[in-house]
Amino acid sequence: MDDGWHDLADRRRAIERERAAGAGAAVVSEDVWASWDRCRRVLRSEHPNVPVDDGDVSARWEVSPIRRAAPHALSILADSARDAGMIAIVTDPAGQVLWATGGTPELRRHAGEIGLVPGGRWDEPVAGTNGIALALVTGRTAAVFADEHWSAPVRDWVCYSAPVRTPAGDLVGVLDLSTSWDRANPLAAGTIGALARMTELELAAATPSWPGLELHVLGRGRATLHGRPLSLGPRQIELLFVLAVVGSATLDELHALLYGDRPISMTTLRAEISHTRAALGGAIASRPYRLTVPVRVDALDVLESVARGDVAAAAMAYAGQLLPTSEAPLVIERRYHLDVAVRTALLARGSTRDLLRYADIHPYDVEVLERAVAMAAPEDPDRPAAVAALAVANAEL
Repeated sequence: MDDGWHDLADRRRAIERERAAGAGAAVVSEDVWASWDRCRRVLRSEHPNVPVDDGDVSARWEVSPIRRAAPHALSILADSARDAGMIAIVTDPAGQVLWATGGTPELRRHAGEIGLVPGGRWDEPVAGTNGIALALVTGRTAAVFADEHWSAPVRDWVCYSAPVRTPAGDLVGVLDLSTSWDRANPLAAGTIGALARMTELELAAATPSWPGLELHVLGRGRATLHGRPLSLGPRQIELLFVLAVVGSATLDELHALLYGDRPISMTTLRAEISHTRAALGGAIASRPYRLTVPVRVDALDVLESVARGDVAAAAMAYAGQLLPTSEAPLVIERRYHLDVAVRTALLARGSTRDLLRYADIHPYDVEVLERAVAMAAPEDPDRPAAVAALAVANAEL
């Protein structure tokens, strides 16, 4: 929220005018406009309050990495909320509230009326534009004020939210401070951002480093060695993935698995191996080429979950297609294998929420979305999102 606005009522009226005009960026940020554009296709702005499903929230909060590893940051978050007359919120990686504290009795009553309580779902497809949803989508600290909210029931609120990630870059939840719009304070955005960074530091201190190489190849590729992020390019991530999958390979075999018939010289491949070996501190042996440290690969963890029948764990860990822009023959083969394995398991045994997680990555898979709708009971809080996503997919075909 712009620090230059000293009269909150004036700011609210300016947002209302810009929203009614359907264009402009003098008041409303590009991130909020983009969120409105997404919401317009799936949600009526007058839709009812967000769904609340608190059935297993207490148990999930007990095992939340934020609760277990960041007690100091949580204590400061609670104190900040109390001092500012705000409600403090922690969500899971999907935007469901796991914990809430603070606020006056009246503010807590209003929070209950809109679903800003443990069990409430605040991801964008369900709740529309809001701070928690925007932090999830952008990966940055977000502030959403009054009529910047998509849904009418939330427009008397302001929320300040920031995502929290592990040292490996995995999202574990969102921290949020929320209050009524007339108590908005731009300092709260800096506070929530600082608390998210403090939480991440506590997570890093409490998280034992994997004693080897961790490859994250679902979505944007990245790697850590003994818990330390590595600065590697896409080709080097591909090389490490191939070595992790096949175990060992000759130079000719690596060339075929990485490049196929593409006119890439052996000299180029040797240079990639040399650069990658240097980044790993020499942890790639030759004749044949192989990794000399233990290795974990998130894509293989997903397949293990499928194999043992834990479909929910597979859906949660399936964070994106395997290196989606890679043209390496082995990567293409394994990408297809993973997509089909996860999809087949979900169609057979997945819940509506599991199917929707898959649909976040494959939004036009009509069969998956039809199954998600069919699996949802009338009172299922995920049913509206499933119906909306299916309508969008059918409209795009």
